[in-house]
Amino acid sequence: MSKILIVSHQFLPHQSPRTTRWKMIYDELNNRGHEVMILTGTPQEEKNENIIYVGNKNPEGVVENLRKGSNKSHSSSLLNFGFRLLKLSYRFLYKTFSWPDYSMFWLISILRNKKNLSLDYDYIISVSLPFSSHVAAYILNKKYKKKWIMDIGDPFLLKKNARENNHLIYFFLNKYYETKFYSLAYKILFTHKESLETHSSYFNIDKEKLIVGKPISSFDEEVYKLTLSYDYLSNPIIFGYFGVLTKGVRSPENVINYLEGLGDFEFKWFTNPDSKIEISKHVRQKNNHEFLNMVSRSEALKIMASSNHCLLSIGNKNSAQLPSKVIEYLSTGKPVVHFAEIGDDPVFEISKKYPNLLVISNELDKEEFIKKLNNLFPNIYNFSSETFLEEYSARTLVNQLDFI
Repeated sequence: MSKILIVSHQFLPHQSPRTTRWKMIYDELNNRGHEVMILTGTPQEEKNENIIYVGNKNPEGVVENLRKGSNKSHSSSLLNFGFRLLKLSYRFLYKTFSWPDYSMFWLISILRNKKNLSLDYDYIISVSLPFSSHVAAYILNKKYKKKWIMDIGDPFLLKKNARENNHLIYFFLNKYYETKFYSLAYKILFTHKESLETHSSYFNIDKEKLIVGKPISSFDEEVYKLTLSYDYLSNPIIFGYFGVLTKGVRSPENVINYLEGLGDFEFKWFTNPDSKIEISKHVRQKNNHEFLNMVSRSEALKIMASSNHCLLSIGNKNSAQLPSKVIEYLSTGKPVVHFAEIGDDPVFEISKKYPNLLVISNELDKEEFIKKLNNLFPNIYNFSSETFLEEYSARTLVNQLDFI
């Protein structure tokens, strides 16, 4: 059995694809008898001897509260305006001067506290985004020099849009440290083949280090029962979208232009205020769109299965980023419609194995889409939880880490 330290700025109770992923992996490693510790910058609601919180609520907490406050709808329009103004100021300052990303204050806390941290581990695993998690692992591991595993959720230097810092100022610094970290790492996980190959080529990474560590999810039999019991013959057909949109990376413009007016369709958007604003820019038939607040993962899965005909996914504008929500959608057994923005979208490959997943694009004839959509609904009965878990479970990913 091994002692494992996971360094992740984000962890529960913060909700994100990375926190969901690593909580499942953490549980799987524990179930196998490994001794696992989490070091995080996310404040904990309850004390847990296996979770070490390192942070500074001032100013780090102020920044986090600002982020949370600006993502909520307030009853006062003046308060909404104030939060939005503060958020724009925050974004300008951080995007201009912060390095490596928004969580730079956490790294200051790591540097201040590293001498007081009593760490004992055989392997150290760092999780991004944010890239600061890798910097923190590097700082901590300089003393211990243990085997370092990096989990790369999204690109850092190679991110084409919505970059984590000022590319003009920090390009060479970004490249220097990302290259350095890959040279020091024992193993490196990428969520899909395209991202692995892009990074391997650009940074000339030793191929022996590389692993495709796919997104992971779980299967809930009760959720699947809700999927099977839904009335798919009812009208209008409801598309449900769960998650946020990132300008320049994932945009609703093309999918709305494609689907609006095509049939008796309605859309439910479970998203944040920023994404609502972006969606509203492109909506023509306002009565067909309903905006709702984001909910917890467990609640979202039940709503996905019981309140929508199918789940809508919007592809990224570069092949190095895989929208992990596609995997979460698939776990429900629901019909999933993924709109691809690029010809080499990695979801095309995923759709070959799952009959409840339909990938469309602007190039698909709209009459053909209607036929494919109608054929999609009966495919919920062909969904195989065994096939899904064999590919996208925490157990499968941990099995790849045979060096642990």
